[in-house]
Parts: sequence; C-alpha cells; structure tokens
Amino acid sequence: MVEKPTRILVIMAIFLIIIGVFILQLIKLQLIDGEEYLEASRNSVITKTTVDASRGEILDRFCSPIVQSSSVMTVEFNRSIIKNLNATIDTVLDIFEKCGEEYTDDFPISKTEPYIYYEDFLSSSSKVSSFSSWLKKKKIAANITAEDALAALIKYYKLSDYPTSRARDIIAIRYGIENKSTGYFYTFAEDVGLETITMVKERGTEIPGVTVEIGSARSYVNERFASHIIGYVGKINAEEYEVLKDSGYSINDTLGKDGIEKIAEDWLRGTDGYKYAQTDKSGNVVDIIEDVEPIAGNDVILTISTDMQKITEAGLAEVIRKLKEQNGEEAANSGAAIFMDVHSGEIYSMASYPTYNLSTYFSDFSTLSKDPGKPYVNRAISGLFPPGSTYKMLTGIAGLEEEVITQKTTYKCGGYYTYYETYQPSCFAYTAHGNMDIYTAIKKSCNGYFFDVGRLLTIDKLSHYGSLFGFGQKTGIELPGESKGTLASKEYLESLGETWQAADTILTAIGQSYTTATPLQLVNYVATIANGGTRYQPFIIKAVRNRTTGEIVSETEPKVVEKIDLKKSTVDAILEGMRMAAMEKGGSAYSGFEDFKITTIAVKTGTAETTGIPTSLMVGVAPAEDPEIAFAIVIENGGLSASPINAELVKDVLSYYFSEEERFISAHNEGQLIS
Repeated sequence: MVEKPTRILVIMAIFLIIIGVFILQLIKLQLIDGEEYLEASRNSVITKTTVDASRGEILDRFCSPIVQSSSVMTVEFNRSIIKNLNATIDTVLDIFEKCGEEYTDDFPISKTEPYIYYEDFLSSSSKVSSFSSWLKKKKIAANITAEDALAALIKYYKLSDYPTSRARDIIAIRYGIENKSTGYFYTFAEDVGLETITMVKERGTEIPGVTVEIGSARSYVNERFASHIIGYVGKINAEEYEVLKDSGYSINDTLGKDGIEKIAEDWLRGTDGYKYAQTDKSGNVVDIIEDVEPIAGNDVILTISTDMQKITEAGLAEVIRKLKEQNGEEAANSGAAIFMDVHSGEIYSMASYPTYNLSTYFSDFSTLSKDPGKPYVNRAISGLFPPGSTYKMLTGIAGLEEEVITQKTTYKCGGYYTYYETYQPSCFAYTAHGNMDIYTAIKKSCNGYFFDVGRLLTIDKLSHYGSLFGFGQKTGIELPGESKGTLASKEYLESLGETWQAADTILTAIGQSYTTATPLQLVNYVATIANGGTRYQPFIIKAVRNRTTGEIVSETEPKVVEKIDLKKSTVDAILEGMRMAAMEKGGSAYSGFEDFKITTIAVKTGTAETTGIPTSLMVGVAPAEDPEIAFAIVIENGGLSASPINAELVKDVLSYYFSEEERFISAHNEGQLIS
C-alpha cells in the first residue's frame, strides 16, 4: 500500500510535468515560431462571402422548363485586401480589354471624347440626383459639365498619370464600387468567359483581392419565347434598394423587373448562404471557419403550354407577314393572340407582336426602346382597341335579356339604317341583308339589326351589360402593366365635357363608339358567354413548387369575378349565330373555316375603324356546342379581308389543343401537375 506522502509526491510530479509541457509550448509559440505566427496573423483576414442562392425555375403547365438558373463565373473585388485600388482596376481592365470581355459600367459620362452625360442619364431625375449627391460628398459641384466633372474626379482620385480615357474607366469602376458594394465585396463582371478567367488567375499575384467566384444567371430554353409573359431580371437600383433593403436585399442583388420574374419575385428568390473564410495576403483561402449553404428559390409553374405558345407566336408572326403582303408594309405592324380555358380563366397561350429576346435584353434596349413598334409593350394586356363587331354579341345578349327582342324578332336591312332622318349609317359595303333575326344578324354581322337593338336598349342598358362582362375594368391577371380600357357611357362622355347623342348609342351597339378593350378583356368576354355567364379572373400562375422537396407551396384556384344570370336560351342563340358565322355558307368567317374538320367552332369577326387602315379582330370558342377553349386575335391596322388569314392561326392552335385535349383536361385535376 502506497503511503500518503508518496502519493502526494506522484501528484506533484505529474503536475510539474504538465506545467513544463505548457511552458515549452509557449516558448515554441512565442520565441521559436513567434515571428512566423505574427507574420501570418498580419497577413490573414477573416472575410464573409455571400453565396448566391439559385433563383427558382419557371416551368410550363406540364412542368417543362422555360427559364432556368445556370452557374456562371464572376470576377469579384475584395476591398479589404486590395492595397492599390487604381492599379488593380487598371490591370483588370487591361485583361478584359485584351479578351474583349464586357464588365459592369454604370458611370453616366461617355467613354470617349467629347465627354458628355448619357441621354438616358439626363432623362432620369433619380439618376441625376444620385450622381449629384455622390459628387457633393467629394466636394465637387453638381451643376457642372461632364468634362469638368471628369477633370475634378481625376484630381480627386489622383489619376493624372493615366490617359484621360483610362482614368475615366477607372473612375467608372470606383463609382460602381462606392455605390454597389456588398460589404467589402464588389462584383466587377458576371458570366465571364474562360479565357478571361484564365488570365485573371494567371496574374493573381499582381492583383491580390481579385477573385473568381461561381454565380448564378438566367438561361432561356427557347429564345424569343413568351418574353412579355416571363419578363426579365436585373441589378437592383438605388430606389428599389431603399424599399427592399429591410427585406434582406443588398445593393448588389438581382431581382425581377417585369412579367412573372417581377410578380413572383418572393417565390423565385432563394435565401443566400454565406461563408466565413480566412485568407492570406494574396486573397487565397487558407481555412473555412463557417459555411452556410444557400437555399434555392421555388419553381413557378405557369398555365401556358410551351408547344401551344410556340404555335401561337409563330402563327401570329405569320399573320402579320401575310397581312403586310396583302395590304402593304404600312399595315399590320402589331398584334396579339390569346387562348384561354373557358371554365377556369387559365391562359393556355398569350402572344404579343413585335417581341424581343430576353437573352439580349440589356444590349438591345437602347435600340428597341426607340423602335416605333414598341416591342416591349405586351399588347395582349396593355394594347387598347375598339372591339368592332365582336361587341355585337353583347348587344344581342342585352336585347334578349331585357326582352326588347326575342329569337324570332326580325329587322329588314336595306343597306342603311333609316330610323333617323339626319343620320343614316350603313351596313358594311352598303350590303342590304334583307330580313335578319338574331342568328343571321350575327352570322352576317349586320350593322342595321344591332343599330336597332341598341336604340331600343338605350345606352344605360348597354353600359350596364358592358360592365357585367368586364369592359372598362382590369381583368386582374397577375402580370404587370394591364390596361383597363374604356366603356362607352353618358358618364364617360360627360367626363370629357361632351354630351351624349343618339348616334353614339347605335355606334356603341356595334363596337364603334368610345369603348376600347384589351385582347385579354375580349377573350374573357367571349369565354363568359360560352360558359353561360360566369366571368373568371384570368390567371397565368398555376402553382408554386418547392425546388428541393417537390411539395406544392401554392396553387391558384379559379376565381369568379361576376356571375351573370343569363337565360340558357340567350346563350344558345348567341353561340348558334357564331357557329353559323364560321360553319355555314354566307357566314362572315366561313371562308376561313370551311375546310376545318377537327372540331366545331363558333366565331365572330370584327373590323374596327381607326385612323388609316382598320384594325381586324376575331374572337370565338370551340367546340361550338360545348365550349372548352376561347380565343381572341387582334391585328392593329390589319385591314379588310383579314378573316381567312386570322383563321389559319386559330386552326393551327386548335388542332394542337384537340390533339392533346386529354392531357390538358387531366392537368385540371386537383393536385396533378404533369411532368
């Protein structure tokens, strides 16, 4: 048995050994390796790097990709490591120029002599104000010429040893760094090519603090496809940042600017990750301290069919081409076409012409923004057109519902409407149609018949029914930029300081008065007739899906905006007249559909008188006896005799739809999103 004093000696010995080890380690750290550790600590920096979250994809109704996020290489500046910013920028600019690579340059002064402010800068009060504030912080007057401002900035940044053009480019990057840095980090260029990346890495010792990172960019499965629906993404601007900074956005972030990209921003945007890293004096990572992975954004599933959208877009472009060939180059410069589900308001396809390429949006902007054809305007929801004869169904419905006519009421058309002694408008081409009832009046598009129905109804009744069917009000579709149009009424004309006349009423009855509508309003109007009086809110976002789990986060349910109590006999009469217009000899659209055997169809054509060449319209539904799908085509300045050409587009789209009918119908089933 070990005695107590011995145990104490053993414990003390162990204790002394431990202390000795600590002392030796301290000697090694402080005396032997001290200089090395001191140098390492001086040359190392702890940095936090944001890891961009992948933006969610945009898919069609069958989950085929439309827009995806792809990985791209970016060149970043870490200002905490860069010692000589001017020299570093100069070297990087040299690399980019040799490789012919583009980089971010938002500086408002031109790149070459004479040095002037860019036109788009001067036209933006917010940009001018922001630049003025930036100059004032440097004690440079804001109300000076671009040349004087540049000279003052060269002096401020000590760039007099550089050629003026290079000094200007260095200032441009410093301007971006000071206004768009995220902490220490600034994105110099995105989606950079392999040659440039290689040169940046090869010259890394010359430019410490300049690194190559992996970023995310939007890629489009089909170019020039559904551009007005999808919209585009871009760098956040100063005004947007002020609004969104409390929601986690940084000044260097990207966000949706238009279309679905804008409307679904909260769903598409993911949650960025971050990385704390220890770097040496050259900016090389020597240790990862903390690494939090980003969370990808949700996928947005649209109601459109990729194939149907392609057919609609190609068909619309072909209609424009043929109408130009028929009526001259000044005709048919723009138009829109929409196909929609009658029983829900889902948009199957929506095309606007002219269009643009999302992949080259920013490089094309300066040219296309000045294009008189206004390709950035989504005419399907923003273009306003007189409805012309497509409005006659509404007049007929109002007449039948208010019982000023019946299905058997006839009117004898002699080519002119002679009720008024001093105003006697004509039917198209002064055609004397003879005895007309509601069916034949729609079939032959007789103005005289509907003039008389409008007179009997009065403008108050016509305005009431116009409102019920959604004219003069936005449909509520998710897309930004929708116009509400105008609804002809006494009140509307009085708001213009004018007095309503009897002639205004009968012109309103045939869609030639003060009523204007978007193609979306027209297709929704005809769908409301087809389903018996239920006006839905059109929609284009079908569902939102978690990218990681595949779980449906949100799903759009059809929304009823108005339930119009229409008699079945009224609806049947209107649809029968439209069927006769398309499928019986003598019908206004028969020449375009006489050879169409895929399905029955109910159609109404229209020619809206405008300054110059009239606008051509066509609306309809199919099948005629039990409608499933509604459509509207509007060709601005399409001219006369456009109906057979418009019909070609309708037939192509309907042929596709009915060949895939079961697939479309099954996609309506709750919880079933077909991939």
